[in-house]
Amino acid sequence: MIFSCDICQKTNISPILDLGQQPLANKYPTSSTPETEDKFSLTVLFCDNCKNVQLNTKISRERMFEDYYYLSSVNQGLVKHFENFAKELLGSRFVVDIGSNDGIFLKPLREQGTPYLGVEPSLNVSKIANDNGLETLCSFFDRETANNIVSTRGKADVIVASSVFTHLEDPHNFVEAVKDLLSENGRFIIEVEYIKNIVSTLQFERFYLDRIFYYSLSSLENLFKGHNMKLTKASIIEPHGGSLRVEICHSDSSAKQDHSIESLLKEEESFLNPEAFKNFSKNVSNEIKNLQRALEKFKASGIKIAGYGAPARLSTICNYGHIGPDLIKYTIDDSPLKVNRFTPGTHIPIVARDQLEQDTPDILLVFAYEYIDDIRTKTSNRFKYFKPIPFQEI
Repeated sequence: MIFSCDICQKTNISPILDLGQQPLANKYPTSSTPETEDKFSLTVLFCDNCKNVQLNTKISRERMFEDYYYLSSVNQGLVKHFENFAKELLGSRFVVDIGSNDGIFLKPLREQGTPYLGVEPSLNVSKIANDNGLETLCSFFDRETANNIVSTRGKADVIVASSVFTHLEDPHNFVEAVKDLLSENGRFIIEVEYIKNIVSTLQFERFYLDRIFYYSLSSLENLFKGHNMKLTKASIIEPHGGSLRVEICHSDSSAKQDHSIESLLKEEESFLNPEAFKNFSKNVSNEIKNLQRALEKFKASGIKIAGYGAPARLSTICNYGHIGPDLIKYTIDDSPLKVNRFTPGTHIPIVARDQLEQDTPDILLVFAYEYIDDIRTKTSNRFKYFKPIPFQEI
């Protein structure tokens, strides 16, 4: 099959990793044997022309986000991240947060007196934010939405899209909507999972059907250049296993590009090539086999294993590795929206943390491993904790 790049339109871009058939990673069935649970081909593709990484399969955003089960504010590490981020925007005239979820960023903006508006497409999640007094427009962000905001609130001097830009079905239309809403010298700030960190740390589990694109600074530069926008600043931040924060503005803005752009673009040359991705694919295959063997060995030895966390990336790991409740009895999650449901595809029961008192495991396989310090505190540091990929004690 011939695939085309959605950023530069080049045809015949290269497959770099085949993760088989995968379910929708943020849809958690209520039964261990659901009558219908669709699975789709999940192959990761690389465009050597514009350095874009994307998936072969697109699921409509309406289906993906109409009913959503990820609540940002459950994660205390993210809460602190957005509290600090809000402080950096003190003094802004009007901040629009696209994909605002349950209001995790809106809350500190409101508390410090920064005028704001959230835009969130999920009905259930936007209701949680509005019920908490955090003004949120329930809508996908497009040019119509942007122009409605301009007519009622004026243009924004800061637009934020954190862990949103990778989800977009059509980034070109999204960028044009941002341009409609952004003031003349305004800043568009995006935070995206960084393909460099995914490759260097073998975080293949971050590929799932919610996220179509996996950006490098190079691919972002190519995308925005085509829309008369320029990158002015870039930095690496902690969330989601290492993310890229980039500031973008109109091409005719007075903002200048700082040295961080040139420096990161230079660094990317070493891994944005077919050979690096070939090695990545080989290492991923080896690591999933290591995880399978370790879990089977524990089971044979009578060692009880439970998971901690039911993030979307659990779905990628467990479906690719054919790991189900025979190897992981249950997984803990702190989101009330996920408890008493099952993991997509492999149907591991998702339970509340008090299950650890009733059925104590020997090992916790931590799927939300970047928040291990918080998880140790919540579980009184009384277990052995392992990271799934690469499989190792943490």
